Amino acid sequence: MTNNMLKTQLTAEESAKLIELGVSPERASESNSSVAYGNGARGIMKVPETPIFTLADILDILPKEIEDYHLSIESFKETHYTTYIRDNYDDYLIPHKDAPELIDALYSLLVWCLEKWHVKLN
Repeated sequence: MTNNMLKTQLTAEESAKLIELGVSPERASESNSSVAYGNGARGIMKVPETPIFTLADILDILPKEIEDYHLSIESFKETHYTTYIRDNYDDYLIPHKDAPELIDALYSLLVWCLEKWHVKLN
């Protein structure tokens, strides 16, 4: 039996990477918090919330166009492909970013955009 559930959130580590690259934590629509138990005087300590970015957050942050290239998202069989392509489909700005989960392909593309300064963070 296969799991047809769509992954809709990044991991805490992936979300932290986006924040490290300059994305505001306020742009994350989810958060993770946990409780740590210890033997100290207080016994229970709540760990600060970790911002978690969702599929919708990533789509909101990604530029829809970079110069003459537009965002392209395609799926074939069980793989999702993302890139920036010209309207005539003969020229790519970057190689495809691909992954079995759409959010992972989009995350790779967003990291590339952030590292190349193609995202306006204001």
